[in-house]
Amino acid sequence: MLSTAPSRKQRQLQSSAATGATASASADVEAATAQQQQRRRYTPLTSKPEVLAPVGGWPQLRAAVENGADAVYFGLEDFNARARAANFTLEELPEVMSYLHARGVKGFIALNVLVFDEELGAVEQRVRAMAAAGVDAVIVQDWGVVELMRRVAPGLPVHGSTQMSITSGEGAAWVAGLGVERVVVGRELSVREIAKVRDAVPGTEVEAFVHGALCVSYSGQCFSSEAWGGRSANRGQCAQACRLPYGLLVDGVLRELGDVSYLLSPQDLMAVEQVPDLISAGVSCFKIEGRLKGPEYVALTTQMYRRAVDAAWAHLTGEGLPTEEEEEEEAAGGPAAAAAAAAAGGAAAAAAAASDPQAAARAAVALTEQQRWDLEQVFARGQDGQHRGLTPGFLEGVAHQRLVRGRAPRHRGVYLGRVAEVGPRGVVLTLQAPLKRGDGVAFDCGRPEAEEPGGSVYDILDGGAGETSLSMGAAGSADTNTPVPPGTRVTLVLGQGVGQAEVLRRVSAGDLVWRTKDPALEARLRASWDGRAAAEARRLPVTAEVSGRVGEPLTLTLRALDTIFTSPHTTASSTSTSSATATATASTAASATASTAAPTAGCTTVSASSAVLLSTAAKRPLSAEDVARGLGPNLGEATLVVPPGGLDVSGLELEAGLFLPASELKAVRRRAVEALLGARAAAALRTAAGMAPGPVLPGLLAAAAAEPAPPQALALVRALACTGPVEPSGAARPEAAAAPAEEVEEEERRVASGAAAGPSGVQAAGASGGGGGGGGGVCIRVLCRSRAQVDAALKVPWLREVVVDFLEVQGLREAVAAVRDSGRRVVVATPRVLKPDEQRLWLFYLRLGADALLVRSAGMLHTLQQLGGPGARVPDVPYPIPLLEGDFSLNAANVLSASLLLSSTGSSSAAATAAGSSSGSEEGAPAVWRGLSRLAPTHDLHAGQVAALAGGLGGRAALLEVVVHQHLPIFHTEHCVFCRFLSTGNSYKDCGHPCESATLHLRDDKGADHLVLADMGCRNTVFNARAQSGVFFLRDLLRAGVRTLRLELVDESPEAVAPLLEGYRDVVLGRRGPGDLWRWLATLPDANGAAHGVDAGSLQPAKERAKGGMKPTAAALKQQQQQQQQQQQGQGREAAGAGRR
Repeated sequence: MLSTAPSRKQRQLQSSAATGATASASADVEAATAQQQQRRRYTPLTSKPEVLAPVGGWPQLRAAVENGADAVYFGLEDFNARARAANFTLEELPEVMSYLHARGVKGFIALNVLVFDEELGAVEQRVRAMAAAGVDAVIVQDWGVVELMRRVAPGLPVHGSTQMSITSGEGAAWVAGLGVERVVVGRELSVREIAKVRDAVPGTEVEAFVHGALCVSYSGQCFSSEAWGGRSANRGQCAQACRLPYGLLVDGVLRELGDVSYLLSPQDLMAVEQVPDLISAGVSCFKIEGRLKGPEYVALTTQMYRRAVDAAWAHLTGEGLPTEEEEEEEAAGGPAAAAAAAAAGGAAAAAAAASDPQAAARAAVALTEQQRWDLEQVFARGQDGQHRGLTPGFLEGVAHQRLVRGRAPRHRGVYLGRVAEVGPRGVVLTLQAPLKRGDGVAFDCGRPEAEEPGGSVYDILDGGAGETSLSMGAAGSADTNTPVPPGTRVTLVLGQGVGQAEVLRRVSAGDLVWRTKDPALEARLRASWDGRAAAEARRLPVTAEVSGRVGEPLTLTLRALDTIFTSPHTTASSTSTSSATATATASTAASATASTAAPTAGCTTVSASSAVLLSTAAKRPLSAEDVARGLGPNLGEATLVVPPGGLDVSGLELEAGLFLPASELKAVRRRAVEALLGARAAAALRTAAGMAPGPVLPGLLAAAAAEPAPPQALALVRALACTGPVEPSGAARPEAAAAPAEEVEEEERRVASGAAAGPSGVQAAGASGGGGGGGGGVCIRVLCRSRAQVDAALKVPWLREVVVDFLEVQGLREAVAAVRDSGRRVVVATPRVLKPDEQRLWLFYLRLGADALLVRSAGMLHTLQQLGGPGARVPDVPYPIPLLEGDFSLNAANVLSASLLLSSTGSSSAAATAAGSSSGSEEGAPAVWRGLSRLAPTHDLHAGQVAALAGGLGGRAALLEVVVHQHLPIFHTEHCVFCRFLSTGNSYKDCGHPCESATLHLRDDKGADHLVLADMGCRNTVFNARAQSGVFFLRDLLRAGVRTLRLELVDESPEAVAPLLEGYRDVVLGRRGPGDLWRWLATLPDANGAAHGVDAGSLQPAKERAKGGMKPTAAALKQQQQQQQQQQQGQGREAAGAGRR
């Protein structure tokens, strides 16, 4: 890039100006946005957000439930994105759901991977089992699986996984149209951007991650594991390449970065203090990441977000705040009350609560330093004293310097300080956090890839002479292990003898010290779920209302205080001569309006009446205490509890001196409880309602195979072919059909293309003829990322189509014009990610006048289809919407998802009406295909699977495009490497735009240099150093019906463009052996002159790793150690008992 080019800031402003129809229109949009945000401030909040906890196994499940989770999410043994987690078996599923529902907790299953064609049958079976078990929702990535679920079990809710790469309201609207009820937005969105997504889809719930690991790449868009490990993050087998060390090459020179090596490893997300803002943004569910983590982590994070959501909700809505009388009583409580008020923020907090609920809510969720230490202890990728491992991520916008420090990639714990000296008694430092004997410590010597010295703290001495123990309690105190507070200069003693000497030998002044283990915290957290007494365990809260008068039966109404099930009010009635019978009435318990959000809304409610009528007492009358004792604190059912104040006897005329036998009161209780549990069990099966009686998949596959290819699209493929027909063997004949100019004239004569024709005239979208079949010849096209590559490609005489993918907009318009002027067809690639403020970029791309747009995001696809699709006219654009082609980032992995994308979305008039615009084709213009005219499957498919996919699509196989040469885009990230490591800025506003003058590569531990490019949104794409080629699979792909092959350039020199194109065409024509081309490809250098070779990459069939072959999680190892210790202790007790006997 030239240093004289306009700055990124200038280009963004220019781009924004280009995308707006007029200045006034832009002002209208800004005004509408401002009004929308103003309305949001005063819109009543109607539904308290869920706290959603991660569960990797039974211990985590209990920890989440007992610490207040509203819902949990977990995986089964297959088809989930955490293959290394313990997960649950299909046989365990009914037990899991029964355990959850009995305690008022929802259960979501993660089916959040791409599914291959050969697995769809197994997925249908899983879906049926989930619906039958009463699973509350399924979290899905694959669009084809969404389609399958809607047909198999329409009553089973679908949530769109963050793996769907949803980053805008338009993307959310796209998946909502497929039947998704909730979308999990990308972690890269700010609170403001999340609010915009929520505003765009008012009928769809929005879920956001609030805690846990941050992937450096956009979820669903990472192919590093695919490129380097033969495994896929989109298949639950992430190799965590972002946590590896890299060197930084700037203009070909390795830059010294000191202790920074982990350039792509973000710190973790913590959003406790952002909870009020997220609630106000309309987030329906707060999701905690961590299905690979242990139960202690699950317990603490669930606790923290439970308290934060409750506190923020109370201040934002007024629900649960103390009344004036309660405040007066608290004020009268003396010093203790004053201390409590001070802890809550005192007068300042009270004033904030009165004038600004949002500020009061923020104050209520502010973390203490001890709470931060606890969260860091259970998991945080700490870097140093200023970067302790937990950040707001992107919720406050981009902050590249904060997000990635780059010193270490793994969990550290709590930062204790730096080593001041290594003395004869131990290590001297000034503590930055509390420490006590028995805690674990590690010394960070700046080499995180090596095993670090450390161990358990044996004693903590003063930092002077080192004679006095600081961890012993005061004289006479029972506390013999007092935590030493921060700010104290101490000497750490790790033991005696050889063990400590070895540690001290490896520690130096300046090393960082981390507290890696806190047994007291672990014990406290473990006690929150493990071994709890039944009276302390979580139970379903139920209110009980008792009513009746003399001469009438006593009626007991139970209402479950959760909102999992919305069911009719069930009445279990009795007469004096018959047993109770349950009948359902038409009334429901959800009579409260949404605006009041009454606690009874959506609750299961049942009633039961006594078989004996109430009478006048001859002796001692029935009292409220008698009723309370008769019903009991848990209504005789271990999983239920009547909370304080939950018993209401105001409807019972006790003043009349009532009598009812105690046995009858218990009988009423039993019938009511049975009715309640029965109603909830029946309601749990609502997800199985309408389930298809027989297999659905065969019919869907048959329909996909039978759907004909649109003649328009087939005509286009034929017109662009650069070879003759393909023989049954997969080889193509050398002769081409006709010269490009002749073909253009032929198509113009044969089809009055009208609005469907692009500026070059090559486009044949309006063709009405052509018949079936693949059109015979093969289209080879090239994707260029620089103007020099475009110019070189245009010198190849047989090339008829060029894809332009400039990550920077500068020069794009001129490149498009050059291709168009040459008589070739030009396709412009659109961004893989569009965030809320970037969605109007579609206008910029339409104004380029391309023959087609290569669509890479659901948001862009939805927008263009809502505008009317190909051929529709848009105001202020001189060209109609061109043909739309789908790229790999849409993640079509099976016949169902590919068929969905290739199918038409309906007429242009209907789409234009839905969009509320006047867009549409000109009157009398021929029909235009509204679906995608071509589609590149996901890179997760190997060549054999692509061929099978083509076979499953029948005649539409010719619409598939395969990228047979590329440098795999391994990371696509919001994190800007340029900004972080070549500047001191945090965003494009203050970084100085080093991306405009520097060429950047990341060097891995094997010496391979991976190119980094920045796009117009400052997002970075990292391209694999080694080229990926499908040259050995060409015949198989062509024999399967594939007719478009794409060659992608990254930083190849212009001189290599023509030989590359000719080489692949010669192999297709049989003029050159694939091995010969392969050897030449291996010699191609990158921009720095280094050759990194070639491989088959993701196209090479590879067997996925079995769970046993993957690295066990730290949580699994810890659980194994605990089990071994328990077994050893048990064996010891048995041996001792045998000795006594």
